[in-house]
Amino acid sequence: MKRTCVAVLGLALFSAAGAALASGGLEMATEWSWARDGGRIFNSLVVVGAVIYIVSRFAGPALKKRANDIRNEIAELNEARQMAERNVADYQKKLEEIRAEHENAMARARAEAEEIRRRILEQADIAAAAILGRAGDQIDMETEQARQKLRKETTLLTLAAAEDLLKKNMGPADHKALLDEYISRMGRNN
Repeated sequence: MKRTCVAVLGLALFSAAGAALASGGLEMATEWSWARDGGRIFNSLVVVGAVIYIVSRFAGPALKKRANDIRNEIAELNEARQMAERNVADYQKKLEEIRAEHENAMARARAEAEEIRRRILEQADIAAAAILGRAGDQIDMETEQARQKLRKETTLLTLAAAEDLLKKNMGPADHKALLDEYISRMGRNN
């Protein structure tokens, strides 16, 4: 602050001296006179003192206030920057956590999908085995039905052929003997 005041004072002195010289104002003195030169020095010192007083009284506090305001703003900006850096770090940490959670969720989803696929294939195998088992049972049942039908037809055809043979080869006496034998068996069974 003092440097500023000294600089302003020096600038004022040089500008006042330059203004006086430019006006062609003061006569050139060849010798020293207390009345003339001492008064000028005194007046200069009074002006310089007044300028220093005014600058230190009014401009000094204003400059100090401005410097304090700038310091406070810098401190606030530093705090805001630090808070922003913390926020960035927090957001990066959260982003990493979200990425990790996403990867875990994807891994779980893949595992679940694989488990569902395995179960579906297992159920399909069970269903296929059941279908094959039912088809085998159906084939066995139809085969048995075909055999029974074939036996029945064979039996009927055999009986028909035997009946035809008997009709051709049996006479009335053979017929009577066969009936008598049948009746006697029936009587024994009852």
